[in-house]
Amino acid sequence: MVPDNRMAPNGSEKKCAKTPRECLDHVDLCRWLKGLGWPNETRLRIAAFPETGKGLFSRKTIAAGERLISLPFEALLGGTTIEQDESFRAMFDPESLEEQDRPTEEKVSFQALLAFYLCAQEHQSNPTLAPYLNSLPSHFSNPYFCAKQELGYLPEVLLTVMVKQNQQIKSEFEKLINTLRPEWRTVFSLERFKWAHFVVNTRSVYVDPEIVRMINSFLPNGGGGGSLFDALLSDAPSMALAPFLDFFNHQSGTKTVSKLSLTVIQIRERLAKGKPLELFYDLFIEREFERGAQIYISYGTHNNTSLLLEYGFFLPNNPNDFVELTLEDVNGFIRHDPELRCLRLPREKYRFLSDHQLNEQLFFVEDDLLSHNLTVCLTILFVEQNIHNMRTIAFGSTPPLDPIRSLVHRLLDYLVLQMHRSIAGLTALPNLTASANAYREYRRECVEFLNKIKNKL
Repeated sequence: MVPDNRMAPNGSEKKCAKTPRECLDHVDLCRWLKGLGWPNETRLRIAAFPETGKGLFSRKTIAAGERLISLPFEALLGGTTIEQDESFRAMFDPESLEEQDRPTEEKVSFQALLAFYLCAQEHQSNPTLAPYLNSLPSHFSNPYFCAKQELGYLPEVLLTVMVKQNQQIKSEFEKLINTLRPEWRTVFSLERFKWAHFVVNTRSVYVDPEIVRMINSFLPNGGGGGSLFDALLSDAPSMALAPFLDFFNHQSGTKTVSKLSLTVIQIRERLAKGKPLELFYDLFIEREFERGAQIYISYGTHNNTSLLLEYGFFLPNNPNDFVELTLEDVNGFIRHDPELRCLRLPREKYRFLSDHQLNEQLFFVEDDLLSHNLTVCLTILFVEQNIHNMRTIAFGSTPPLDPIRSLVHRLLDYLVLQMHRSIAGLTALPNLTASANAYREYRRECVEFLNKIKNKL
């Protein structure tokens, strides 16, 4: 499961004596899924929780190892859905798609195609998918959606990733538009595609692309396993949107296992014999959840910066957290620090760090305190006077911390100061976006994290 934009707590879930009030906003979604064969054996319900917003609970105790949800494969929106949708396929110009088969042509990700499919369903007001479309969030709290005046308070680490995100989204949107028939090329907006991109990014599950291709090969238009979009795509159709299942929130340390209800051999045999597929996407949980308690699943191992950038939330006291910085942050520290601001460092040192990628993966982490590269970087810049010894420092064991301990304390103070300034700057702005508010709270969490590191040094 890929996370969505809701905040998620870390820690053990308390037993709930009282069942939360069920949210009735998505009754149509449940009815639609039941019409597709969803049994809801675990009696899952949607509710609004104080810590996370909308999430899921059960009207029964969920045992460890139990199947949490069994969602009909037909309900998933992925590669099979797109291939079966004749109205969507008809939007594309076959000649333009053939041109994409050239080796020199840049491709688009399946995520982009799925996002575009979502835009098309919304534009056409697809009544079948209306219950699902109405369940999707209207906005996201990823930093990508910060207002222009808010961007000035974001650090280089985030801005660099956001620039790449924006370039990719705009580029893929333009490529998709150029493959449409002329009458469709002015229908879709970039802004709505951005929203759809993050819907897919935050609410999709992994599906084996070979199974998707095998199912597609039995479609009337999919002979031989080919796809209308093969020439366009840079990767395999391994993502699918999972209605209702996407209301599960994340909790660190919770373990889930997903699998299809049929093996590859069973799927092939049923398709070959023309039998109903009756395939389900099953999710199993490895811990118990009491009746009425919010049920969490795992989105994987992520630090808070990654969670915020990709999914729009962070975890307080995230056990997988680390705080990254850049060489420009170190240079800013040099300009700020009274003992260092007059220092003139040899260019050879910076060139060496860059040539060997030692200016990357600079971060503070709770167990080791400093990453190997950060320790090497600071040692080379501020301790080692002989530039001929840099290779020994870089590729030997991690340098000792004592020679740079005082300097690291001051660096941490500088980083915390910068964070407080960004928090204060955002607080002074009127009408903060949800994205800026999420970032501000994330920055406060970073301050607490760095202070823990400092206390351990």
